[in-house]
Amino acid sequence: MELYLGESVDQLNLQAELPSEKLKLANPRLLVVTAVKLYNRAVELRDKGDAELSYVSFMKYLNLVNTIRKSPEYKKDEKFFNNLLGTKNVRNAIENAENLQKDLQRRYDDRAEELVIRKKLEIKEKQEKEAKEKQIEEKSTNVEAYSPNFPSVDGGFISSWQLEAMIKQKSTSFIIFDVRSKEDFENSHIKHTNCVSIPEDKLKPGLSAAALYKTLPLEAKVDWPKRLTADVIILVDWFGEKLPGSAIYALEEILTKWDPSSKYKGVIKVLSKGYDEWLFRFPMQTTNPHANAVAKPSKVEDISPVEYIEYPDFDEATKPPAIEPTASPLPFINRTNKPAVKKIDEISVEPSIQPVPLPRSNIPKTPSDDQDIDDGFVTGSSSVNRMGSVPKIDRSLKTEAMVKYLQDEEKLVEKHLAITEDRLEKEKEWDRIRREKEASANDEIANHLQEREKEMVELFKKMENDNKQQELEIARLRKEVETIRRDADTSNDKTKPDAEETNIQARITDKEVKQAAMNREVERLRELRKKSEKTREKERDEQEKEEEYKRGMQRLKDEQTRKNEEMKKKRDEENKQEEETRKRLEKQRQNFSRKEVSKIDRLKDEPSSGFGLGSKMNRSHSTPDLAQALQKESERGTKVAKVDRDLKLHDTNRTNIIRNSDLSKNRNFNPVYGNMGRGLTGLKNLGNTCYMNSILQCISNSMLLTNFFVDGSYRNYLNASNKQTRGEISDEVSSTLNALWSGQYRSISCKDLKNAVGRYKSSFRGYEQQDSHEFLTILVDWLHEELNEIRVKRPLKEQNNYDIPDEKAANMAWEDYSASNKSIIVTLFAGQQRSSLRCTTCSKESVTFEPFFNLSLPIPPSNTQCSIMECFQLYTKPEQISGWSCPFCKNKRGASKKIDIWKLPPVLVVHLQRFYNDGLWRKRLNMVDFSVNELDLKDVVKSNKPRYTRFKLYAVSNHYGTMDAGHYTAYCKNAEYNKWFKFDDQDVMEISGNEVRSSAAYILFYTAIDYRAPPVNVIQD
Repeated sequence: MELYLGESVDQLNLQAELPSEKLKLANPRLLVVTAVKLYNRAVELRDKGDAELSYVSFMKYLNLVNTIRKSPEYKKDEKFFNNLLGTKNVRNAIENAENLQKDLQRRYDDRAEELVIRKKLEIKEKQEKEAKEKQIEEKSTNVEAYSPNFPSVDGGFISSWQLEAMIKQKSTSFIIFDVRSKEDFENSHIKHTNCVSIPEDKLKPGLSAAALYKTLPLEAKVDWPKRLTADVIILVDWFGEKLPGSAIYALEEILTKWDPSSKYKGVIKVLSKGYDEWLFRFPMQTTNPHANAVAKPSKVEDISPVEYIEYPDFDEATKPPAIEPTASPLPFINRTNKPAVKKIDEISVEPSIQPVPLPRSNIPKTPSDDQDIDDGFVTGSSSVNRMGSVPKIDRSLKTEAMVKYLQDEEKLVEKHLAITEDRLEKEKEWDRIRREKEASANDEIANHLQEREKEMVELFKKMENDNKQQELEIARLRKEVETIRRDADTSNDKTKPDAEETNIQARITDKEVKQAAMNREVERLRELRKKSEKTREKERDEQEKEEEYKRGMQRLKDEQTRKNEEMKKKRDEENKQEEETRKRLEKQRQNFSRKEVSKIDRLKDEPSSGFGLGSKMNRSHSTPDLAQALQKESERGTKVAKVDRDLKLHDTNRTNIIRNSDLSKNRNFNPVYGNMGRGLTGLKNLGNTCYMNSILQCISNSMLLTNFFVDGSYRNYLNASNKQTRGEISDEVSSTLNALWSGQYRSISCKDLKNAVGRYKSSFRGYEQQDSHEFLTILVDWLHEELNEIRVKRPLKEQNNYDIPDEKAANMAWEDYSASNKSIIVTLFAGQQRSSLRCTTCSKESVTFEPFFNLSLPIPPSNTQCSIMECFQLYTKPEQISGWSCPFCKNKRGASKKIDIWKLPPVLVVHLQRFYNDGLWRKRLNMVDFSVNELDLKDVVKSNKPRYTRFKLYAVSNHYGTMDAGHYTAYCKNAEYNKWFKFDDQDVMEISGNEVRSSAAYILFYTAIDYRAPPVNVIQD
């Protein structure tokens, strides 16, 4: 469907805005009904092909949903309202709006470019028409007899005589483009320095002049610019027939239609009857006069639908009388023995009798004919001239015939336009069938749609054939019209076209413009279909890979389960054996104790025999009371050493997690178990917490920081007495990172971290959408304060750097900052920038050096696409301010403010400023092109000895939709597998590196190429 609603996406966004003040007073339940209607209407319009109105409806829906979510009623019963709105509708609306916006932006750009090209073509056609009318006027005032020495450049063709005269005259600049094959050109071509080969295999329909230039041979590239300054551009092939699909036709199209940025000085002509005619008439002006022409293509069969119309034959009157051939065979002409060609000024030309060219090898040469045949021309002494003077032609029939031809051409153009309209409708129907087939879950309906799709393919083939026939017929009619005009030019009958002829020609042009627009729409739909087919094929491949991956993971899981069961069984056996051993020892000990006690009792109670000491002997105190000791031991029981099999050695190459034994609380991550791989665990959305999930995944893949938290090193620096957060944020981050890198879970919930953040920052307490950059800034600041080794901070010194070299001043400022700020966060993320204010009066400069943890780069507002280097340039661009208190002038002055980047950290975080406020919060949708493998910032850093200048990307936080109704995801390169993955809340999937760059990129995470992160070492609990 043609664009009609606006001129740009920004205009559509304005139409999608809602009266927020009025909506605040409305009942939210009624607004939900309206929102559902808007969503359904948007889907319906999308399916009908109305991209503009569909986009506006989707944006109105999202704005209305945002208003509903801000109402007190929604906050009281979120679940109820979300069920009314539909759980998937908001995300689908965001995705549809994003896709429609990209498509509309491209179409608006194409339309603007088309208008520019069309305007240029109209101006060019007008200039050519005016020049032609002026030339006809000049010739009509000075009628002269035809002279072959004057090179006429009027009309679409130029004869061999005219070209030869132009070469001799040397007053008209020209360039000859020979479009025959490279072999034919090298074998023989016009002997002139301005004859250039444009091989026919390089000429394709629809090719632009710039694209053609890239494919040309070097010698042709050198002469290609001459086309702009030449008075005449001459196109040469073998036979000089400008038929659609031919090389000469393609080159003329390129020069006249597909080179809009170039301004031509002269006109374009085709050498009449081609190089074959030139080779015959002027063999000495060729590089090889013995060359033979290729076989002439057969004439296209006449398929005109208007065969019943008879047209006057203007060539009939000028044809020589028919000469009956004799029985003798046709003579063989040997060009090598041909007599020398007479010069043009030696040929006698009478005013009333013009030389008439005869067809080659058609007239038998008999001894009785007294003729002087010279180079294919019959002179005044020939038998043809003896028949009498040339008959007069009734030129009054010219206008009538011309109008009839044009009327027939108009009919064909209308028919061609109707075919194109039908083809466009069929393309839309095909697109609808394709979407219905994709959406259908019913096999019978899908099969029916597939059959219908096959019918559409056959129908398109037939329509293509009809199109080609119509194009050939139109080309034939135009050739006839051109023949009449050229005949009139040759006879100096320069009558101006009448009003009817002009009107018909204007209507034909208008219809062709409409047809061209429809053809572009058809091509656009075809491209979308092809792109969709490629996408579906890619999705099928990815689905197969995903299924294979899942099968592989399931096999690994089953194998791991089997091994775990075997280990458990073995451990149970070992425990059982240990228990049996313990019981046996316990029993032996008890038996031993009873025997010993019984023996001692007998020694104590029975009378002594054989020692003569009597029965009342007391026990020596120097002898231990074995009975008592054994009794106590029996009462206490024997402690058996317990073997903790969880502390056995693990493979050092595996990641290990340390139990956070200092923390008194037990965390419930509410995990979904499954071995997805280390660092590939998703984060559940707790209710608009995609902003937090996106940042945590980017931090999780910041390996320099992740190592510090996962191996427990952070505890050596943790300031639990920190008054602001008491070390709680670091503990929660450590626990979350350990879970993400354990490789045990498909997804987890980081509710404890969310609650901790909400306790110390009220704006993050609820479940409304938040800005991921704001969350990142606060989180990094808290981590720095909790891990800062400097417990007592002192204020920073005031900088006075006038007359101090920048290198020295920068070092002094950094040392002053480091004296109060020393943490892993500063080591990894802190850079330094130079801020300067130059007085416009005294020209003196005030310089300060400041640390930064991330760079917020502005986006050029006027560009739909820009590079990240342009954003850096805009960031460091000076700006003029007023009212600055100059410390040197001691007065309020104007000043030039400038920020320069002095040094960059090992981990560089770049924030793209997509959101801006011009009364309402809006988002810049520009595509920012950024480097993935190597970002070279040596031209950005101003320090003389920068440490880090080359960076590689490892994570991106993406934002889709608007500020209030958007969605965040993350693209991260996993260091374990060295592959890119997409983290969309709990869903994690592998992507290619080519998908990382998109217009949704919001925060970019880079690491210095020459800075290496150690592997993550984790100990299982």
